[in-house]
Amino acid sequence: MRSCLRRLLPLLYLIPLAYVVRPIFWAPLDDRFYNYFHAKRSVQPWTEVIVVGIDRPTREGTLVPPVFPLSRHQSMHAQVARNLDAAGARAIVFDLALGAEIFAEPPEVLAEAFRATGKAHIVMSLREERRTAETGGTAVRVSPRLPDPLLMSSAVGAFLADVRTDSDGVVRRFVRDERGERLELETLPERLAGVKAAKTVPIEFPSRSHPIPTVSYRDVYAGDPDALAQVDGRIAFIGLIDDPSTDFVSVPRLQDLGDGVEAFGLPGVVVLAAITETLIRGSPIRDAGWLITLFWNVFWCALCVILIRRRSPAWAAVSVIGTVVVALAATGAFHVAADLVFPAGLLFGCLFLAGSHGLIMSYVETAKDLNREALENERTRHEMAMAREAQERFLPDNIPSVEGIDVWGKNVSSLTVSGDYFDVVDLGGSRPLVIAIADVSGKGLPASLVMSNVQAGLHCHVFHDEFDMAKTAHDLNRLVHQNTDPGKFVTFFMAEVDKSTHRLRYVRAGHDEPIVVSADGSDRKLEVGDFVLGFVPDAEFQIGETDLLPGDVLCLYTDGVTEARNPQDEEFELGRIIETVKEHRAETAEDIGRALIARVRDFSRLEQQADDITLILLKVATEG
Repeated sequence: MRSCLRRLLPLLYLIPLAYVVRPIFWAPLDDRFYNYFHAKRSVQPWTEVIVVGIDRPTREGTLVPPVFPLSRHQSMHAQVARNLDAAGARAIVFDLALGAEIFAEPPEVLAEAFRATGKAHIVMSLREERRTAETGGTAVRVSPRLPDPLLMSSAVGAFLADVRTDSDGVVRRFVRDERGERLELETLPERLAGVKAAKTVPIEFPSRSHPIPTVSYRDVYAGDPDALAQVDGRIAFIGLIDDPSTDFVSVPRLQDLGDGVEAFGLPGVVVLAAITETLIRGSPIRDAGWLITLFWNVFWCALCVILIRRRSPAWAAVSVIGTVVVALAATGAFHVAADLVFPAGLLFGCLFLAGSHGLIMSYVETAKDLNREALENERTRHEMAMAREAQERFLPDNIPSVEGIDVWGKNVSSLTVSGDYFDVVDLGGSRPLVIAIADVSGKGLPASLVMSNVQAGLHCHVFHDEFDMAKTAHDLNRLVHQNTDPGKFVTFFMAEVDKSTHRLRYVRAGHDEPIVVSADGSDRKLEVGDFVLGFVPDAEFQIGETDLLPGDVLCLYTDGVTEARNPQDEEFELGRIIETVKEHRAETAEDIGRALIARVRDFSRLEQQADDITLILLKVATEG
């Protein structure tokens, strides 16, 4: 838990940092994600609004030249207003510039139509005038650009129709203009919907499959029954369409503009209609509040950081990428299915900073761990090397030279220290030559510690004037039993060789059977034996005897030789030992031993052997 909290602590400054740099880095991503998710939403049929479009056929075949300004055709607009009123339009909106400067004389005809219908709404906009103040700064004066006073008095009223765009020029939300509020001006969509919108409202835009219903101005003017039948009960917006060069607004959803033309844009009059019906529907799309947005970002960042694992770079990268993908998919699902808009770009920014920090910290912590392990391994290697040096002092420095007997011994450890042991002791004078070999279960330092006890116990007995092999084996067995864990044991072989008669007496405590290869190539095993050391505390051990003849080679070995495996998982086995000794029996004991080690290594083909290898080769000199 403490480690998890420590990993989450950086979020206290990473998430605020993401918020601070949002205008620079994440706001553009917010807009792109908004466009993508908004385009995936399904659009309900438009039932409250209709657009009476001044399209190309109207401009070219109905309006009397000059066509522009469109407001000059007041008698035609008056007829259209009357026809819409007769068709049952709920409200009539003229999205046209109806300023007094446009009319050469008072627009009496149009005003009369406005008074007759009682449904006409006209638009106005705000203008800013910048002047140099007496203090040297710039003063900004905001004032409404009003329609003709006669029309204003005849209509329901004049209302603001300005549409706020985002920094990239795209209209995504209906934003109440604070300048208009200060002037106590009402917006057209709010007036028509009869509601006061929240500060910002995501706009529901038409799709290619569900466009806002549009009828031609020409058909309405001509009183076409089919066109007028679509108007009943709707708010009719009259404005210019089919002219992308004039009053054309960028929107986040791809639109079908007719004649096979598609673009991310709509005529301004259609956008006004879309905003109006969005408000009438109760603003179905909502921006998530700042608190729930913060919780949403913190949740995904915390999940991302928790999933990052140390010492697993691939998993860390996959977890970060996967969290980002899942988080954005969930955000999109809320936008598309639940009509709740989270700033996905900001979420991406928070995850980017949190994930990057997590990956960097994971790398740093991993590097620290690896460095710590390297130091620990180096310390362990140093201690093991010292242990190996100490162990080597337990092994004979020099093999005693005995007339008529050639002896060679070698320990090859699989690790730094070994659990194998061998010894060759010349008791001097007429006393026998003593040889011993042992193998402690297990490997490494624990096995070497047990081996050192065996070596110490053996030397306490072997140099005693009343040295007796059976008693020595009995005492070593009790020593191992009392000083090792249950399950630990030692295989042991000890022999004494009479220097003059070459009579060999031995004790074998569970150790692999030594072999004797004669000069004629025959072989035999020393089979007399008892329990391993350490299992039965009061075990008694038998003494085996045999005569070594001139040219005989005695081979003692540990299971590291017989159980060495090749890449095919085959064991070296005793047969290959016998073959090798027979093949080299005419050579010295050292040559035979080295040939045997070389064959084991060639057989296993491993850079690091699996177990310790220990050999003693004793060869009786031939006569003459």
